[in-house]
Amino acid sequence: MKIAPIIHTRTFFCDFNSEFLVRPCEFMDSDIKWARKSVLGSTVDIDGLSGFRWVVLDNEKYRIAGVVGFLKDICCKLDLNDTDKIKSEELFCDNKGRSIYAFIGIVIDKRNTDHYQSVSLEYLWSIYLDAIYQKWKSSYQEVLLMDFKEVDLATDNNVKYETISYEKIGEKIYYEYNIITDYKLFLYYSCCQEKQYFSFCSNILDYNSIKNSEFTILTTSQNNITRILKAYSNNTNDTCSIDNNDYRQNTNNNTLDSNEAKYSKKKIGYYYSVA
Repeated sequence: MKIAPIIHTRTFFCDFNSEFLVRPCEFMDSDIKWARKSVLGSTVDIDGLSGFRWVVLDNEKYRIAGVVGFLKDICCKLDLNDTDKIKSEELFCDNKGRSIYAFIGIVIDKRNTDHYQSVSLEYLWSIYLDAIYQKWKSSYQEVLLMDFKEVDLATDNNVKYETISYEKIGEKIYYEYNIITDYKLFLYYSCCQEKQYFSFCSNILDYNSIKNSEFTILTTSQNNITRILKAYSNNTNDTCSIDNNDYRQNTNNNTLDSNEAKYSKKKIGYYYSVA
């Protein structure tokens, strides 16, 4: 798998770079713009974030897979050796004592990759530590341009097949948020070669944020999904634009309710790593 790192974060003295602090050297302005839009969208309501978010982005050239969260929250899930733990803890806060968050990911060069492999949180953190620690207290900001390299992550893969339900409302897919299934979904969407031109983000729990999100696949609370469905149904009924090819399945009597807006509840199969 041919990959390069991509990181959006700040350092001890220097603020976030709008074009990523670390990115592939082959990225054109259009690639930066594409990635930045979704990465910034994944940091919405970051101050209220509990845990972290998994993100997968896909277009005709690249697939990006990564994690968003405060560094201390990401790091606490890792089993680091003493040296890396000490180095990591130095990166948690800036010069004003503010907790630092980051997007840490890999960019897969789809044109030169035959198959996708899962990426672990440990691997993502090693990318961050290698790239950022060396420039952590630099007084000026320098973007690191990285080459794509062939990497074999097969040792991280121990997979089996399972299913999970989702709800399709309009053109978007919603899953109920859960820490365990969020990671399984991340592995599925980061590895599935049949899927193209999509964007996935987990753990967006604020209703207004999820309602206005431009991600095509999301995880959120069941209450938010119910509210979105209700709002979508009301809006669709008001404009008389129900699509008869899409429907809501009434699970109580196995009949189709034509008064419902475009909606479907299904199950998908996916592969995921098992610890």
